[in-house]
Amino acid sequence: MEKINLLEDIVRLIKLYIIIPFLLFFTIMSCDESTNEKSLKVGISPYQDIAMIVNYEHLDLERKYNMSLDLITMNWEDIIPAIASSGETIDLGFASIIEYLTKENNINNDTEDSLLFIYPAYLYKGGSFITFDESIQVLDKSNLTNKDVISNFLQYKIGAQKNSVYEMMLYSLARKNNISIKELKIYDTPLNDGLLATQNGSLDISSAGLTQLTEAKKRGGRVVLNMETMDFANDMMGFVCKKSTLQSREKEIKNFIKMWYECVDYVFKNLDENSKVSLEYLDEKAATKYTLSQYKSALSQEYFPKSIDEVNEVFISDTGKYYYKRVADDIIQYLLENNIVRARPKVPEFIKIK
Repeated sequence: MEKINLLEDIVRLIKLYIIIPFLLFFTIMSCDESTNEKSLKVGISPYQDIAMIVNYEHLDLERKYNMSLDLITMNWEDIIPAIASSGETIDLGFASIIEYLTKENNINNDTEDSLLFIYPAYLYKGGSFITFDESIQVLDKSNLTNKDVISNFLQYKIGAQKNSVYEMMLYSLARKNNISIKELKIYDTPLNDGLLATQNGSLDISSAGLTQLTEAKKRGGRVVLNMETMDFANDMMGFVCKKSTLQSREKEIKNFIKMWYECVDYVFKNLDENSKVSLEYLDEKAATKYTLSQYKSALSQEYFPKSIDEVNEVFISDTGKYYYKRVADDIIQYLLENNIVRARPKVPEFIKIK
């Protein structure tokens, strides 16, 4: 009997010696596979709109879409160059369609691996110019066609990033009043730098996005011109990446875009309750610290689709309120008429997402 028990013990030990190494091997392989999983690296800027994507963790969307995401905060003006350089900083990012169309010819010249504007995200309609000088007259519907008033306004030192929607606003203002654009005193200035330069008096007026506008008002600044007053073309924001990246990571990119709309929908379902994560991110990363009311006010200056179906209806359908080809054609016509580009840029063709 003892011999039988001893034999059984030996058999059990042999099984353990065989099974344990296999279990260890597969456990290690599983860990290595998880460790080596390549995250989709997405460039974001610490602005009130883009901040909605940080809710992906709270909503557990990585698990839902079975992918790893790495959000990299960077300056807005650095996103396109980071992607276009074909480096490994980011795979995907946000960009303005105006900025994309303005740079498309140069960026995609002599390359088969083009930079692509692949899908719309939201519409920006809150561009402004701000000042801290009380003597500068506000432009409104009553004086936008008064050549003397506009000529005087355009003689100030104005900061606006080159080839941006803000520079286009100034060109449009000059053209409508038969003023030569050569007379404009525009200084190529990024948004955050323009705010500081205007506050310290190096510039008289500067362009301002919603972040800079909020901060300017906190510091005693005021708006002297905005998009709505001018009835100027709205600027569509969307996702950009290299052609090669889209080909190699199409599924992940489409899933990320779905994540974006899920995050937007979540935030807007209850702005009072669901803005918490976005505001925490902005408190940590953004130059402007928003109160909830300021955050809600800033978002009111933009249009956000909440789903892929809404994107198709509003942006992609040729009957949509903000049909993207109509928006793009208006921008391209403006770029050509003002010699901002020499050749007609290619209008993006969006990927299909179900």
